[in-house]
Amino acid sequence: MRTLFSCLLLTLTLSLPAAWSIPRYSVMYNMSCTLCHVDPSGGGSRSLYGAQFFAYSDLPMSKLSMDELIRVNPMLNEQIQIGLDARTIFYALDDLDSTGFNQMQGDLYLIYNLDSTWTFLLSKGLYSGFEAFGLGHILPWNGYVKIGRFRPPYGLNLADHKAFVRQYLTFGSQGTNWQETGLEVGFHPQRLFLGLSVTKNMGPIFGGTTDAPAITARTDYRFNLGEMNSLWIGLTGRLGEVNGVDDRLAGVYGGLGLGRFFFTGELDWHDRNEERLVTFAELAFLLRQGLLLKVEHDFYDPDLDVTSGAENMFVAGAEITPTGFLQWIPNVRYHDFETGGGDDYFEYELQFHVFY
Repeated sequence: MRTLFSCLLLTLTLSLPAAWSIPRYSVMYNMSCTLCHVDPSGGGSRSLYGAQFFAYSDLPMSKLSMDELIRVNPMLNEQIQIGLDARTIFYALDDLDSTGFNQMQGDLYLIYNLDSTWTFLLSKGLYSGFEAFGLGHILPWNGYVKIGRFRPPYGLNLADHKAFVRQYLTFGSQGTNWQETGLEVGFHPQRLFLGLSVTKNMGPIFGGTTDAPAITARTDYRFNLGEMNSLWIGLTGRLGEVNGVDDRLAGVYGGLGLGRFFFTGELDWHDRNEERLVTFAELAFLLRQGLLLKVEHDFYDPDLDVTSGAENMFVAGAEITPTGFLQWIPNVRYHDFETGGGDDYFEYELQFHVFY
């Protein structure tokens, strides 16, 4: 059984795609993902503000002075910006009988500002998967058009590839890359976000075949509850078809910030042959700038009509950010399987994240 878990872990760690994000930051600062990311849906390549200022002044234990910040310059020239994400993991299972290192992520970003409204973005991963799209802020209400290959706008878009909302939904099976080719239109005036995409369904990647397009949508709103408090509520959904069977997803997500405590969560219902339920919940505490403690709970029921086979995952960890380009993430995970699901086990990991 432990050999099976080792193979599963290796599969997961070799397939982390580029477009994932940390939505908790959006709750902490009560700001849209567009403040720090080029893609209005969040995740992937950072904006100039995110790479040059936010990462070096708001995240790390040791913030840079303004004179030092000016020297952090991801712009190759007036039009071209570069970026990167690299994650290395050391893992151990149960009684340390299975340990090892793996390179989870190695992504390079190229952002070409064509003019004041249009941007071209290319993101290429170390193993597989890529994004390549044009993004034009040409619509009213801070609206945009995106065309090319990208991750459709669904849910929280978590960076943790082991989160059940990444693993067990139709687009994230076993941590698989999820980028599709198509068109997205969105609006994000002030506290509102609304995104809708029509893309070529990735059914064949999940063991199926399809010629039908997929429609994916996400909308959310942020409430300001005071200087230190915030509330974020969203709805998301997807309609597609795999092997002639309707593939439907619907979910709710959001977050709540109360002082130094931050909650983020997502609940998804998935219907394709069987009805599934997947949830994610995280409670984080900012001990000081650059040091965050967190606990998480993930739940997955592969068939709501069957009383066995569900899985829980409990996580305790921290995020340590000493500088504006480096992060250490130690985690302990406990996998708890209900009757018929498998053997319970512990998982220990230390992630080393370099970003720019």
